[in-house]
Amino acid sequence: MASTHKRYMMCNVISGVMMALFLLLSPVQLIAAEWDFKSPFGVAVNSKDVVYVAEIGNKRVSKFTVDGEWIGVIESVEGYGNLAGPFDVCIGPDDWIYITDTFGHRVLVLDAEEKIQFVLGTETKGAKPGQFAEPHFVAVNQVGEIFIADTFNARIQKFSPDGKFINAWGRVGGQPGEYLQHGYLASIDVDNLGFVYVREFDGGRIQKYTEDGEYIATFSKRGTGQGELDEGYGLSVIDGKIFCADTFESRIQVFSLDGEFIEVWDPGEGNSGSHFNHPVDIARTSTGDLIVSDWKNDRVLKLSNKGEFLKTWGRSQADILAYQPPQKIARPSRGPIRVAIYAGIDDATLEAAQRAGIDIIYTSLNNQFRDLNIADQVAKARSMGIEVHPSIACLPFGQGQPDNSAIFEEYPQWCLWKKGAAEPMGTILSWAPPGARSFRADHFVKQAKANRLQGIMLDYIRYLGTDYGYDPVIIDGFFKEFGLNPLNLPQDDPRWMQYRADFVTDFIVELRHKLAIAIPDRDVELSVYLSGDDPDPAFYLKQSMQDWRTWASMGIVDTVHVAQYTRDMDQIYTAVRRVREAVHDRVKVNSFIACYGGNLNTPELLRKGFEVSIAGGADQVTIYRSDVIWALDLWDAIGEITRDIKATDTVGVER
Repeated sequence: MASTHKRYMMCNVISGVMMALFLLLSPVQLIAAEWDFKSPFGVAVNSKDVVYVAEIGNKRVSKFTVDGEWIGVIESVEGYGNLAGPFDVCIGPDDWIYITDTFGHRVLVLDAEEKIQFVLGTETKGAKPGQFAEPHFVAVNQVGEIFIADTFNARIQKFSPDGKFINAWGRVGGQPGEYLQHGYLASIDVDNLGFVYVREFDGGRIQKYTEDGEYIATFSKRGTGQGELDEGYGLSVIDGKIFCADTFESRIQVFSLDGEFIEVWDPGEGNSGSHFNHPVDIARTSTGDLIVSDWKNDRVLKLSNKGEFLKTWGRSQADILAYQPPQKIARPSRGPIRVAIYAGIDDATLEAAQRAGIDIIYTSLNNQFRDLNIADQVAKARSMGIEVHPSIACLPFGQGQPDNSAIFEEYPQWCLWKKGAAEPMGTILSWAPPGARSFRADHFVKQAKANRLQGIMLDYIRYLGTDYGYDPVIIDGFFKEFGLNPLNLPQDDPRWMQYRADFVTDFIVELRHKLAIAIPDRDVELSVYLSGDDPDPAFYLKQSMQDWRTWASMGIVDTVHVAQYTRDMDQIYTAVRRVREAVHDRVKVNSFIACYGGNLNTPELLRKGFEVSIAGGADQVTIYRSDVIWALDLWDAIGEITRDIKATDTVGVER
C-alpha cells in the first residue's frame, strides 16, 4: 500500500479522496459557510473575472471575485437537481459554464445566467459513447466543442457545441494514445492552435493530440525531479504554456506547448502563506494573475504570473483545530486503545516505534504474491512488545512481479474482466474462480505460518469498480440464478453488485477456515482495509463492491480499518462513528489517519486526529505512514500522544 495508496485514493475519488468525500453531510454542514471550502478541485474564471471553484466535498460550485469576495454558489440547478459531487468547472465561449458532476457521472452545460442548456451522460456509470464513469475534467475550445476526461473509462470523449457525441479515444496501456497503470485520467485542456493535452493521474505523463484525437507526442514521465510529474491532477494551458499543478509534490511546473521544461514553483509543502498543500487546478484572470485550488488546505490562492503570492482565502489550521465532536461514542469494553503505524520493520523503525509506545505495525512488502521472509524481524518486534500484521494486496495479486507471470499464463481463466473488454486483464486475478480464491488463501496461510504472524491486513479486498467482474463465468452464473443478462443491467444494479461481491466474502470465509486448520495453536487476526463511508451496504457496494458490514456481521473479520486520509475532522469522526455503530461489538474499529499526503502533518493536527477518532468510537488509531513520520520528525509527538491516550483512556463501556 505504501507505493500504491495514491492509486487507491484515485479509485476511491479517487482514491482519495473520492469515496471519502461521499460522506453524507449533516444539516448544519449542508449550509456551508462562504469560506468553508471542502476539497476545492477545479477552478475557472469568466470574462468578468468571476472565479468559480468546484468543491466536491460541499457538493457545490462557489463563486468569488478575484479578490476573494464571496458572490454565491451553484448547488442545485433547475431541470437537473442537486449536484452530487462536482470535480471541475470550465468556462467556454459566451461565458457558458461546464461542470463535471463526477459522482453523478454527468456533465452539466449552463449558460452565463446559469440556466441549463443540456446534460451529457447518464445517472449511472456506463461505457457506451456519451456515457461516463466519474468524469473528472472538462475543456472547451474556441468554437465550443467539448472534451471530457472520462476518468475510469480511460478515454477522452468529444462532443459538438450542442452536445452531440463526435468521437472518443484512449484505453489502458503503454502505447501512444494509451494510459498507464489503470488508465486513470486527470486533467485535460486545449490550446488556441487546435491541440488537446491530457494528463494521467499516476503515470506522470502528458499526451498531446489533435482535436480529432490523433496522437502527436508524449511529454514528461513519472518522477519527482524537475520536469517530471508525480501522481496528480493539474494541467492548464495559459498564455501559450502548460502549467501543471504537481499535486502530490505540492508544486507547480511549467512546460512549453512542445513539452520542454521551463521552470518550477516549489515553495515547499505547507499550510499557510505561499506554500502549497496538494494544488489541483489553475486558472487565469483578465490581468494575468493565477487562481490556484489548494486542495488539502481547503483554500484558494491568488498568485502573480511569476508565481508570487498575492492573496489567499479559505480555512486555516486554527479553524480545523477548533472542531469539537458533537458526542463521544462509547466503544465495547475490551482493553485500552491501541496505537499502530503503517511502516517498515527495519531495526531503526522498530526502535523508534518501541520508544513511541506503538502496539502494532502494519507493514507492506510490495503488496504482491511472494514469500515474505520476515520471521526474524517479526520475532524481534514481538520481543519488543510490537505485533506485525503485514498488508497483503488481495486484488492485484502477483501484478508487477515478472517471476509470477506464469500464474496468469497458466490460468488465464482466473483473470478479471472489465465490462466491454475483448479479453481479460492479464495481470489481475478474478474473485470468482474457486481456484483463484484458493490460490490466494493458500499463500496467505503459508506466510502466516512460516513467519509466525499475529495478524494479516487484507488490502485491496475489493473490486476496482462496478465496471469490473464481468467474467464470462460470473455472467453465466448470474443468468442461471436470476434469468437476467447483466450486460443489459446498469453496472450498479443491486442484485448484480451483490452477486459479484459475494465472491469476495467466499474468499474470506475460506481463508479464515484454512488459518484455523493450519495454525490451531494461535489466532491470526484478520483485518480489512477500506474507506469508511456511509455503512449502508447498498451505498458502499455501489462504489467498490466491498461488503464489509456483512463480513463484520458474520464474524469472519476481526478489525475494520476505517481509512480517512484527510484533515477534515468531522469527516474522520463521522466515518468512525458510522462504522462503530454499524458493526457488532466483537469487531474492532481502527481509525486509519494520515500524516502523509499533506493531511495531519503537524503534531497539533495529528493529536486532533486521535481525539476525534476516539470520540467516534475507535478501538485503535493507526498513522499512515512511517517515511513521512521520519521526514516530519513526528516520533516524539507520537510518543507524547500515545502516552497521554494510554494514561487517560477509560477502556470503553458496554453499549
